[in-house]
Amino acid sequence: MPFRNPTAPQKTFSSAFSRKSLRLACLAFVGLSFVPEYVFDIPLVGDSIVSKNGSVSVSAGSHPAVLLWATAAFAIFAVLMLRGTRTVIAGVPKLRRRISAFLIDFWFSLTMLSAIWALIPLCLEANRTGRFQWYFKRDYLVSTDNQFVIPGVFAFMALMFLYFAFPLIRGKQTVGCFIMRLQVLPPFGDRGRFTHRQALRRTFYEFFGLCNVFFGGWDVDSEGRTWCDGKTNCSVVLLDENAPELGPEE
Repeated sequence: MPFRNPTAPQKTFSSAFSRKSLRLACLAFVGLSFVPEYVFDIPLVGDSIVSKNGSVSVSAGSHPAVLLWATAAFAIFAVLMLRGTRTVIAGVPKLRRRISAFLIDFWFSLTMLSAIWALIPLCLEANRTGRFQWYFKRDYLVSTDNQFVIPGVFAFMALMFLYFAFPLIRGKQTVGCFIMRLQVLPPFGDRGRFTHRQALRRTFYEFFGLCNVFFGGWDVDSEGRTWCDGKTNCSVVLLDENAPELGPEE
């Protein structure tokens, strides 16, 4: 007679409840990112250089409240990279769920990185003027602007790209995928992690497909696969809400 663990249902319920609670907490935390801008009347989070009709506008800004949120956001991202996951497929997600996950991830990563990244131009401006301010705006360029703008744009884009690629290498979920119960499976099975090359390739085609409607980035076939899924031979699945939880990885 096979042995049946009487505590298994309780453990499954407990892990599912804790996962739902964490998911709701993450969703609430993403929504919290909109609060500091209105409570503290923050004019800008990030940096900007705009040139139009011969005039230029240079600005950068952040705020302690936004930095506090960004620090907590990074901690949440780290927790998702370390927590144990079990791939129990519940079905194929609808396109609107996938779009929602991407929008959450895009806003989450953009806000987190912008708040921290803005410290670079703010510190450069403080070094030039001798006074640190959480926001500045001027209508002229200085030498540090020309030295920082091009490398800064590429470095920031690389960090955004890494936010989406690193979870694939770890075999984990981004914040948006965790909230929407999605996981991207590699072309070599549902338990393996993406190789570095496959993760970078997948992320590139995902952005390329989403930014180019002409290439069918938003369309799905009869199996629920998008254009970038087909190009990278990957699958995006909906995870079972009641799957038992694994312990954290070492």
